[in-house]
Amino acid sequence: MKFSVGDKIKFKRDSVSGYVTSIYSDFKLIIMTNDGFEIKVSNNEVVKIDDETDKILSYGTYFENKDQKEKKVSKVFKRQKKLTSLKVDLHIENITSNFSNMHNDEIIDLQLNQCVKSLENALNTNNIHSLVIVHGIGSGVLMNRVHDILDSYNLRYYLSSDSGSTKVML
Repeated sequence: MKFSVGDKIKFKRDSVSGYVTSIYSDFKLIIMTNDGFEIKVSNNEVVKIDDETDKILSYGTYFENKDQKEKKVSKVFKRQKKLTSLKVDLHIENITSNFSNMHNDEIIDLQLNQCVKSLENALNTNNIHSLVIVHGIGSGVLMNRVHDILDSYNLRYYLSSDSGSTKVML
């Protein structure tokens, strides 16, 4: 599209309009916006506005002006659910303070009971969409047992990049 100095333009992607102050090159224009800013733009970003065709009557009498139509106000209010993610840390220090005399099997059983309890709680709560289970890196014993529990519930889960936690999609 050929532009000349003084042409009224409108940006294609914005509601900004203005006029051409100078032609920078065959592909660039310098525009003075109606807000008073001078901008260098590509020819592809603007369209020329013609005064004769920039009226509603230019489109014929068949089309209705949607701005003049009376808008119906809907009084339906939808309650939006705020979806949250719950984090459960299975490190034994966070579950009990009396673990120094416990055997490893007892510690793992206590951690798995805490995992099942948190999982059941998350499944019974409507606004929780995911559960992050922090099991630690270690040798992988607790992680494998947690994944066995998640498989028994038939849930989709992902291991974190450092293998220290598992994200469960509820």
